[in-house]
Amino acid sequence: MKKVISPLFLILILIACSSPKQSINFEGKLVYAVSSKLNNPDESDSINYQIVYAKDSMLRIDSFTPIGKQIYIKHIPKNKAYILMDLGMKKVAIQTLKDTTKNKDRYLFKKTFGKEKLAGRKAKNIHVTDTEFDTTMTMNYLEGIPAKYSTAIEGMPGLPVNYSLNASGMWISYRLKAIEERSLDIDIFGIPTNYEIITLDEFIELIKN
Repeated sequence: MKKVISPLFLILILIACSSPKQSINFEGKLVYAVSSKLNNPDESDSINYQIVYAKDSMLRIDSFTPIGKQIYIKHIPKNKAYILMDLGMKKVAIQTLKDTTKNKDRYLFKKTFGKEKLAGRKAKNIHVTDTEFDTTMTMNYLEGIPAKYSTAIEGMPGLPVNYSLNASGMWISYRLKAIEERSLDIDIFGIPTNYEIITLDEFIELIKN
C-alpha cells in the first residue's frame, strides 16, 4: 500500500527548510578592515583595522585611533560597558551609559537577494537606510552569529560584516577580513587592576586639566 503524504506534512517540511538559521552564542575573534578619508595608505598600519573578541555574553572591541588604542568591553546581558584608555599619566576605564533613544528606529531594513563571500563565509545582502542621513546602502550580515556581538547598525538581523557608519560627518566603512572560532581567556574581557574606573564627566575634567 502506498503511503499518502498529507499536504499539511509537506507544508511543515517547507517551513522547516525555509526557516532562518537560529543565531547562537559565538566564541572567537573577528578582524575588520576599516576605511575612511583618514586612512593611512599603508595596509599594515593598525589604524586600518578593528579587532572584535566575543565569548558568550562578553564583548571586547580593540580600535586603533590617531591618539592611541582604545578597548571597549561590555557585559551584554547587564548592558554594562567601559572604554579602556592609557593616557600616559594614568590608565582609565571610562563607564559608558547607553542612550536608548539615540538610535531607536534610526535604521530601516529591507531584505534583498544575493550574498557576498566575506572571510570565507557567505554573508546575506540587505538594504539599510540610515534615516538620520537619508542614505540607503547595501550591507551584509552573517545570520548564524548574533548581532549582539557588534555595537553598529542596531536592528540588523545578524552580525554586521560589511557596513558603513557616519561619524562626525565622515563615512567609515567596516569589512570583515578574518574570523576565528576558538576558545578565549575570560580575563581579556575584564578591567586590569592598574586601571582606574571613572565616569565620563570625570574623564572630561581629566582631559581639561
